[in-house]
Amino acid sequence: MKKVLVLLLVLLVATSVVFAQGSKEAGAKKQLMGVVTPSADHGFTAESIRHSEAQVKALSAQYGFDYRFMTAAESSEQSNAVETILGMKPDVLVLWPVNGDELRSVAQSVMDSKVPLIVYDRFIPGLAPDAEISGDNVAIGEGAGRYFNEYFKEDLAKGKVNYLEFKGDSSTVPMERTNGFLSTASPNFNLVQSFVTNWSQQTAMEQMESFLNTKSKAEIESIKAIWTHDDEIVFGIVEALKNYHGNAKINIRLINGVSGGEGFMNLFENSGLAGVDFMTYTFSPSMVRDAIDLGLKVLQGEKLEKNYKVPTEMIDKTNYKTYMQGKLYTVRYSL
Repeated sequence: MKKVLVLLLVLLVATSVVFAQGSKEAGAKKQLMGVVTPSADHGFTAESIRHSEAQVKALSAQYGFDYRFMTAAESSEQSNAVETILGMKPDVLVLWPVNGDELRSVAQSVMDSKVPLIVYDRFIPGLAPDAEISGDNVAIGEGAGRYFNEYFKEDLAKGKVNYLEFKGDSSTVPMERTNGFLSTASPNFNLVQSFVTNWSQQTAMEQMESFLNTKSKAEIESIKAIWTHDDEIVFGIVEALKNYHGNAKINIRLINGVSGGEGFMNLFENSGLAGVDFMTYTFSPSMVRDAIDLGLKVLQGEKLEKNYKVPTEMIDKTNYKTYMQGKLYTVRYSL
């Protein structure tokens, strides 16, 4: 009888231990990934938000972690979003700043809290997060400079070639693209005027219209190239040029973009501008998925590199049809 009681007692204790362990596991807190992005202020960010949210949702379902996804239009709102997620004690935070300078303080608080921080696209000057990832903006500028050199080879041999520049905003992205361009473009390229569009097609159109309506006939006719930082900027410029009915002759021969989206592909055959060629560099909204993937690596205990660059590819009338059949383009439009 004693042996039976002892055996029952051992079994009861063992069952209690197993039950307690099972309850502990059942109530265990899931890992949490925080993601903060700008809101959809133009097409690129809108596409990027769809891709980032789709990726974090898919990975969460596959690997069993929780996530909190927040967007904000202004830096102050982004700071509040980061602080909200930080209060939830995340295991990693992926941040795409509206403006890096203005997010430095709250980003530093993330690092002070020992939460791994991944910064995407627009970097934060003076901050060294666990990882930075972006498209290769310097390579885009450098490549564009070389393309312009070859395209205007004969003109450059004779003297100056006047061009206009249409930047995105004041973040690190346009700075890298412009510096890259200036590092390879011939010194015979002469910048007549530079505009800041805030990535807006409408703003770019108005700026181009203003140039066409206020400058002299000689100034307008002197422009042979337009160097821009985004496909959408190009769309605004194209509309302004198509709507121009002044007495100056348009001598623009090359306009470049950055993104490689569907709308730009239509320009190669249907721009409505005779004698104007187009070129763009890939900068797909879907590459934000790579930033989310880095967050997953952190949750899985992998050590990250400090810097990641997503390669870029030049697209012009010679290769755009092949590009549209490739993986990068099809993934971009898979949602």
